[in-house]
Amino acid sequence: MLKFRQKAAEIFENAEPNISIVGLFAAIGYPLFYVVWKDIIPQPYESLEIRLLEAVISLPWLFYHFLPKKFKDIFPVYFLLSVPFMIPVFFDYFFIKNEFSMTWAMSCLGGLFLLILIVYDWRLICLMSLFGFVFAYLTVWIMDGKVLFTYFKWEYIPTFLFALVGGLITNHRKQVAHITKISLLRSLSGSIAHEMRNPLSSITNAIASVQASLPKKPEIESEKESYDISHSSLTSIHHVIEESSNTLNRANKIIDSILTSMQGGEVAMTGFMRTSSALLIDAVVSSFPYNDPSERKLIKINKTDNFDFLGDRDLFFYVIFNLMKNALYYKDKPGFGIEITTDSLENENIIRVRDTGPGIPASKREMVFESFYTDKKGGFGLGLSFCRRVIQSFGGKISCDSLVGEWTEFSILLPKYKSKSVNEIKNKILRKKKILIADDQLGNRLIVAKYLSEMNCQFDQAEDGNQALAMISENRYDLIFMDFEMPKLNGDHVVKLIRSAQEIDPSLALHYLQAPVVGITALPAAEAAARGKSSGMNEVLSKPVKRAEIINVIEKYFFSEAAAIDNTQEEAIKGKRILLVDDNKTSRKFMSMVLHQYGCVTEQALNGREAIELLEKEDFDLVLMDIQMPVMDGIEAVKAIRSGKPFRRFNNFSHIPIIALTGNTDEQSAHDIRLAGMNYHLGKPVFKDELISAIAVMLKQDNTGVKSMSNEKSQESQMTEQSFWNSLKTEKILDHSTINGLKEIGGEELVGSLFETYIVDTEKMTGELFEAFAKKDIEQFDYLTHTIKGSSGSIGANKMHMLSKYMNDFARKAEWPDSTSWEEILREVFEETVQELQSYVRVEK
Repeated sequence: MLKFRQKAAEIFENAEPNISIVGLFAAIGYPLFYVVWKDIIPQPYESLEIRLLEAVISLPWLFYHFLPKKFKDIFPVYFLLSVPFMIPVFFDYFFIKNEFSMTWAMSCLGGLFLLILIVYDWRLICLMSLFGFVFAYLTVWIMDGKVLFTYFKWEYIPTFLFALVGGLITNHRKQVAHITKISLLRSLSGSIAHEMRNPLSSITNAIASVQASLPKKPEIESEKESYDISHSSLTSIHHVIEESSNTLNRANKIIDSILTSMQGGEVAMTGFMRTSSALLIDAVVSSFPYNDPSERKLIKINKTDNFDFLGDRDLFFYVIFNLMKNALYYKDKPGFGIEITTDSLENENIIRVRDTGPGIPASKREMVFESFYTDKKGGFGLGLSFCRRVIQSFGGKISCDSLVGEWTEFSILLPKYKSKSVNEIKNKILRKKKILIADDQLGNRLIVAKYLSEMNCQFDQAEDGNQALAMISENRYDLIFMDFEMPKLNGDHVVKLIRSAQEIDPSLALHYLQAPVVGITALPAAEAAARGKSSGMNEVLSKPVKRAEIINVIEKYFFSEAAAIDNTQEEAIKGKRILLVDDNKTSRKFMSMVLHQYGCVTEQALNGREAIELLEKEDFDLVLMDIQMPVMDGIEAVKAIRSGKPFRRFNNFSHIPIIALTGNTDEQSAHDIRLAGMNYHLGKPVFKDELISAIAVMLKQDNTGVKSMSNEKSQESQMTEQSFWNSLKTEKILDHSTINGLKEIGGEELVGSLFETYIVDTEKMTGELFEAFAKKDIEQFDYLTHTIKGSSGSIGANKMHMLSKYMNDFARKAEWPDSTSWEEILREVFEETVQELQSYVRVEK
C-alpha cells in the first residue's frame, strides 16, 4: 500500500500543474458534449447519466487547490484511481456502444493522447488503456448480451498502435529530459548546500571561540551592570569576527561563480590580483574546517619556491580547499597523508597536491573533471569541474596523475607573473576598466592618454573641474587622474566633493568613496602631498608624468590590494531616525544593533503595511525595506509610499530615502527595484560597513547639495621678492624631460605643432595680460596667468612656467605681482623661450 501511495504521489506530481484545468474541461465538457452528440451531430448511442457521473468524478480535480489539507494528502490516490474511469473506460465504452463508429474512433484517439499527457509512466498508460477497453467491452457485453462491430475497420488497429507507441516514445523522451534537468538542479542545489557547510562550519567554530572569550552569561536576576574583558580576548573576538566576515564574502563569491559557471558564463575576472602562492596556501590550510585536530597533522606544506601569480584569491582558495576536502575523504586509509608543494620552474609555476589515498584508475583521471561526475557517496561532482574552469581562467592547467593503491596527485600549472599569457589576461581585464583624465592642459592629458592606450585602457578626458565633476556624476570610473589647479574648480576640491558623496547617484557615490584618485601636479612636493591627503586622494604624481609611474599606478590599483581610504561616516548618521522593515527577526535585530552603535534611533515593522502605518505616525530620515515579506511586500509598499495616497500627515513620501534589502541582485531585480521608487538596493547578507556607507550616502544626498568651494590658500611658503627674481635668472629655460615625453607620444611632428601653437597663443595672452593689468581686472589677470602657467608646464617651457606660477599665486589672492618690472621680465623670458623652442625644432629637423 505504501509503494502504491508513493507511486500515486509521483504520478500526480507530474499532473498537478494542470489538474484544475483538466477538471474544468471534464466538469463542463462531459455534459456539454451530450448536446453535441445527441442533437447537433446525432450518434446511435448517448447517455446523460454516465456523462453527469463523469462530471461528478472530475469535481475534486477542479477544486483540488481548495481542498482541506487532509484531503489533499490522499488526493494522489484518488487521482490515480479516477483516471482510468474518466478517460479510457469512458471513451472505450462509448466507442463500443456506438458500434466502433469513426466519430468515436477519433474521440478515443484524443482520449489516448490526453492520457499520455497526464500520466507520463508508459507502463501505467498501457495498463490503463488495456483495463479501459476490457472493462468497457465486458460492461457492454453483460448489459446488451452482445457487441456489434457494424462500423469497425481493421485500419483502427495500426492507427491506435502507432498513436500509442509514438506518443509514449515522444513523452518518454520529454520526461527523461525533464528528469535530467531536475536531477541537475538537485545536484546544483546539493552542491551549493555542500559548499555552504564549509563557511557555516567555520562560523560555528567562530561562535564557539567568541563564547570562550566572553565572560559567563549572567543570570537573569543578576544586578551586575558591567563585566571586564581582557585586551587579548577583545582582540581575539575582533579577529574572529573579521575572519568570519571574510569567510562569508568568500562563500558568496564562490556560490555566485558556480551559478555563473553552470549557466555557461565565464569566471569573473574582477577580483584578479597579484597573489603569493605560499601565503594563500598557508591561509587555506590554517582556516580549513577540520573535523578534528588530528586531520591537520596529516597535511604537510613543502614550499620549495614561493611565487606570485595573477588570479582571484577567493577562487584559488576554493580550489586548494576542494582538493584537500576530496583527499581527506580517504583519511582512514593506513599511512594516509597530504603533501602540498609549490615550485617555480623556468617557464611556469607549479603547485602539487598529493595524497596517499586509494588512487584513481587511468580511465577515470579525465572524467573526474567532468560536471556531475563523482564516485563518492553523498558527492555532487561539481567541485573539480569548477576547479578546472577557475585555473583555466588564470591562464593555467590542472591535471591528475595517480598510481592505483598508492597515491593521487593534482598538478596546477600557472604562468609566470610577467609572462605573455598573464599580460594577455591583464589586457583583457584592462579593456573593461574606465579611467578619467582631468587636466586643463591638452599636453598633459595626451601624455597620460598615450600611456593608458598602450595598456588597452578605456579613458575619458575632462578639461576643467566642473566638467570632471559632471562626468564623474554620470559614469563609473575605476581610476581617476586629477590635476590640482584647473579653471572654475580645482581638482582637489572635486575630490573632496566625490569623497563626501554629494550630488552623485547613490550607486556611484558608494563606489567613489573608495575609488582610487591619483593627483597629478607641478606643485612643490610638500604642498601637493598635503593638499592631496586632505582632499582624499590616494597619492600624488609630479608632472611630467612618466610611463613607469602610470604602469605602477595601474598595477597598484587594479592588480594589488591597495589600502582603503579613511572615510568615516559616523557624523552623517548620528541621531538619525531609521525605519527597519523586514519580516526576519534576526535581520532586524542585527541592523538595529549596528545602527544603535552609530547613534541612530530605530523603529521596526514586520511588513510593508506596518511600515506605511508607522510613517504616518512618526517622522523618519530613512527606510530600510526588505523585498519579500508577507501581507505587503517591499515593491508594493514602496509604490504605495511614493504615491502618497495612504497618508494624511506624512508629506515627505516622494523624497524620503528608501534602501531595498534583497537576496536577488540580478539586473532585472535591480531594475524592478528602481522602477518601484527605491533609491538604492543592498544584497543580502548585508555587511556592516556596506550598510553604514549606503545609509550615510543617502542621508548626505537628502540633506546637502554640492557646495561651491573657494580656492584654499596655498600651503607653500611664499618667496620674498628678492629671492624669487634672483633665482629666476638662473632657472633653465626648457625642461627637456617634458619635451622628450611629448616626443614619445607623437614624435617630432606633434612637438613642432605644439610649440607653434604655444608661441602664437602665449604671445596673444601676454598682450591680454598687460591689458588686464592696465584695466586693473584681477580676475582676467588670474585666468591668464593660470592658463600660461599650465600651457608652459605642458610643453616644457620651464622658465615661463615658474614665472607665470609665481604671478598667479599673487593673482589668486587678488594681488598684483610684487615687482614693478614684471612686465619687462615677462617679455624677456618669453623671447628667450621662443628662441629656445625654435632652436630645438631646427636641431631636430
